[in-house]
Amino acid sequence: MIRKIKIFSMLLLLLTSCSKSMEDETPISKPISVTFNLNPLTVNVEPLSSKARVQTRAANTADVVSSISYYIYNATTSNIVAKGSSSYTPGVDAVPVDFGKVTIKLVPGTYKVIFYAQGKGKGYFYANNFSDKLYYDSYFKMSDKEVFYYTGDLTVSAESTHFDINLPRMGGLMRVNILDDLIPDVKKVTVTISEYNRWYCLGSSGTDLQYFVTNTYEATLGATKMDVFDYYVTRPQNITVTIKVLGVNDVVLFEKQLIVPIYDNRRSIISGNLFSTIGNKDLTITVNDLWGEDNNINL
Repeated sequence: MIRKIKIFSMLLLLLTSCSKSMEDETPISKPISVTFNLNPLTVNVEPLSSKARVQTRAANTADVVSSISYYIYNATTSNIVAKGSSSYTPGVDAVPVDFGKVTIKLVPGTYKVIFYAQGKGKGYFYANNFSDKLYYDSYFKMSDKEVFYYTGDLTVSAESTHFDINLPRMGGLMRVNILDDLIPDVKKVTVTISEYNRWYCLGSSGTDLQYFVTNTYEATLGATKMDVFDYYVTRPQNITVTIKVLGVNDVVLFEKQLIVPIYDNRRSIISGNLFSTIGNKDLTITVNDLWGEDNNINL
């Protein structure tokens, strides 16, 4: 009888302990629906006629960009917990439903986020080594692409599930605008651009831009003038631009090399007369706060 009482007491103690342990456990948070609203985009604009910067909003996200991507990662471990993208081809595809709005499920907590959208330009901007987490050697590779970009911290909770994300323009535009008419001797004009095209977004300042590359592009010659040549540079830096005027059999008639500064949300414009008298030219470089007051470089 005493043995049975001891066994019963032990079972009772065990059950009580288990019950208390279950009561002491912290309940696991469940994912909740979170919405990020990127529509419309906010862009800093400085008009040509005014030095006063103003904020303007695009009427519709799809009027400015055709691709939106995001990475949401743990603020401590850098493990990626959500990622995605939405894109369409303007003039070919219909604009996706709710383009500019991202709705996903996240466990309440603090996260780091990266949102970026791609607009004009014939090149690319894409992520490398972003598979499962962000590393210090995770980078974006870029060439001739207008990019709007935001990164920051945010805290998700039951009371905080909707976030407005403003994407400022990152980097600037390099433009070559030749003012005078073509002459018969000119058969081709090339623009060679040397720039850093890898950006390590988690890198420290001074090492975030790497991998210096040089590419040559052929400008379009119209009936009487050379078309304006535009090239988007994604990160602020000094790029080297070489303009060559070529004649029959690619004989070089004129060549000019310039160091062109690139700033966030500004245009750097190379302009001047080039063809009327082939020889020494002073091109003007202007830097313009988007797209506002120009910084001129003489050819």
